[in-house]
Amino acid sequence: MSKRSLFILILLLAVIDIVAAFWYLAARIETSGDSRDFFELRSDSVPATLADTISDINVPDSFMIAERHAYYVSSEPAVKGDLSTYFSCVKRVKVRWPKSVNGSADIASLHRALLDKMFTLGAIDLERAVSQYLAQVSFTSSHELSYKQVDRCPTPQSSYAYESVTLAYPVMTSMRLLVMGVDKIVFNGIEHTVNSAFVHYDRSTHRLLTKKDIFAADDDVLLGIVNAKIDLLNKEKNMHLSRGTALPAEFQAKARGISFYFPTGILAAPNEGPIEIFVDYKTLNVVFTPSFQQLVHDNDGFWDYKRLTAD
Repeated sequence: MSKRSLFILILLLAVIDIVAAFWYLAARIETSGDSRDFFELRSDSVPATLADTISDINVPDSFMIAERHAYYVSSEPAVKGDLSTYFSCVKRVKVRWPKSVNGSADIASLHRALLDKMFTLGAIDLERAVSQYLAQVSFTSSHELSYKQVDRCPTPQSSYAYESVTLAYPVMTSMRLLVMGVDKIVFNGIEHTVNSAFVHYDRSTHRLLTKKDIFAADDDVLLGIVNAKIDLLNKEKNMHLSRGTALPAEFQAKARGISFYFPTGILAAPNEGPIEIFVDYKTLNVVFTPSFQQLVHDNDGFWDYKRLTAD
């Protein structure tokens, strides 16, 4: 084969790889269940590298977008004759629910894990779990109230309004790993609280990844690594965070490392909200299981999805 022919062959192969990469990215848009702004390409992703692994994992995930709600008001106002003192309760669920992952609709373990994070009811069916959640009525009153369900969302009236919103949606995806997020947002008539949880799923092996699947070390070793990062932040960023006394229950794998989420009031003053401590993969590699070490080594093509909001 002449040098000219070899050059033409290499050029053709390069063009095929680029076309394949663009097909993959376009397919993600089409199957996301939303427009292009449903997700954002990370600045540290390199689209050209998709061609290296696209033959191994090349089927975008698909999601169903759904929302349900229930509205309740007390039968009588708290102050007789004052219409602004009716108690109200708003319950809402919004999801971008996974229908298939890497071409497979057999993702029952992922669904069960999400339902556990969303409702802690031990339910295995989304429809039934949502119906049970919406039927659980709460008011800001300490007394038992008679109430009725209404069709329109009541206008919130300061301390008389209670609202609970549960969200489930994809946070990040990549060639090997899908991360789903669950947010629980509650307004108790005085303040809003937000609690986030995460579910990790191996797109290649179609396995749910638990904490034990990711970390080989015990909590004390992990906490030591996290506290070392807190010390570094306090020194280099002039922050004033307390050291953690226990490893937080929730963490999220990202493109370059893992974020550990400490609840409000644990590392800082309550008005600063939850605190996220990020530790890079290089630092954490010694505490990973061999299988997760391999996953991190093989992974590529990271995408961050836009966060689902209560609005």
